[in-house]
Amino acid sequence: MLNYLNNKFINSAFKTKIELYLLPLLLLYLCYFLLDFNLNQNLEIKEIKAKVDLNYSNKEFKDSFLDLFSNLEDYALQNQIIIFTLTNNKKVFTIKAKANLIKIENFIKKIENLNNFSKIKTLTLNKLDLDNYIFEMEVDLNKFYIKKLHKDGDIQEIKQKVIITNNEKTKEYKINAIISDYAFINELWLKKDEKIDDLILTKIEKNFVILENEEKKIILELNNENNIKNLN
Repeated sequence: MLNYLNNKFINSAFKTKIELYLLPLLLLYLCYFLLDFNLNQNLEIKEIKAKVDLNYSNKEFKDSFLDLFSNLEDYALQNQIIIFTLTNNKKVFTIKAKANLIKIENFIKKIENLNNFSKIKTLTLNKLDLDNYIFEMEVDLNKFYIKKLHKDGDIQEIKQKVIITNNEKTKEYKINAIISDYAFINELWLKKDEKIDDLILTKIEKNFVILENEEKKIILELNNENNIKNLN
C-alpha cells in the first residue's frame, strides 16, 4: 500500500506535488491564525472591561476631605457665606452657616456639583433677620451618581410650565431649587402644603413641583434635569 502511494506520488504531475506539499502548510498557518486571532480578541475584551467600569455600586469617595472642605471654605469666603461648623462623620458631612437666600441657593448648586457622590440629604432654614438665614445641611458622599457636572459659575436656566383651566391670566412663578421637602419659589422657601398667594404647594418631586387651587394648576420644572416629567 505504501509502495503504491509512493509510486503514485512520484508519477504525479509537478503541480500536484506542489499542492500536496503546500496543503499541510496552509492548514498549519490557518490554525495558527485562528488561534492568534482568538487570543487577541480575548485580550481586547479584557482591556475594554478594565477601562469601562459599569459596576457603579462599587465606587467609593476616596478624595481628601481636607481638600473638599478647603474648596467649600474658599467658595464661602468669596460669596459672603459665613460657615460656623463643617464636620464629617462616615462620609456624611454637615455644614452650618449663615447667608441670604440667593447665596444659599448658589451654595446648594455648588454642593450638588462637587462630584458624582454629593447628595444633599437634609436642609433646615431658620430666619435670622430681614435678609439672612441660618442654614444647616447634611451631604452624603456614600453613593455614586451619574451626573452632568457643571463648571463653577454656570447658571442653571429655569423654566416653568403653566396649566390653566380657565381664561384668567396667571401670575408668574419661578422655581430655582428643590431640596428634600423644600422648594425655592419666587425667593421663598416653601414646604409641601404651604401656600404662596392663593396656591398650595401640593407636590414636590426631584425636578418639578405643583402649585394649585380649585381653579388652576401650575407645574414648575427645573430645566437643568435630564428627564422632565410631563403631567396632564
